[in-house]
Amino acid sequence: MGEIAPAVAADGAANGYLSINAKFTALQKAAAGLFEHAEQIAQRMRANADSAVVVAELCAAAEADARHVAAVAEVGEAFGQVVGGCKRLLSSAEQTHQAATDVKAAHQAEYGPVHAAATASRARQAKPGFYRPL
Repeated sequence: MGEIAPAVAADGAANGYLSINAKFTALQKAAAGLFEHAEQIAQRMRANADSAVVVAELCAAAEADARHVAAVAEVGEAFGQVVGGCKRLLSSAEQTHQAATDVKAAHQAEYGPVHAAATASRARQAKPGFYRPL
């Protein structure tokens, strides 16, 4: 556990410097999109929860059957629980976005100069791992 599975040979160029950089960028964008979407849902659910409270109060003021008032209040509580779930999702999306940003920066710092040197040279470069000790 905790080890990253090695890339299989079939992945080829999909694991090159630019491809991995593009994958990190896509992960950042997906996390940012998830954050925005979860934020919108949380706002809608908060509005729905507030509306359910108002409806429950109006039902109680109208002396509606107590079980109907309780059912409307329960719906409001359920909307409130959804808001709590959205807040946790927001936190996870924000952490994922930050982690993707950090790993992309580390990847660029580690492999950017290597990629720049390899692409600047007309000489054919050795395959990754060639210079690793056995």
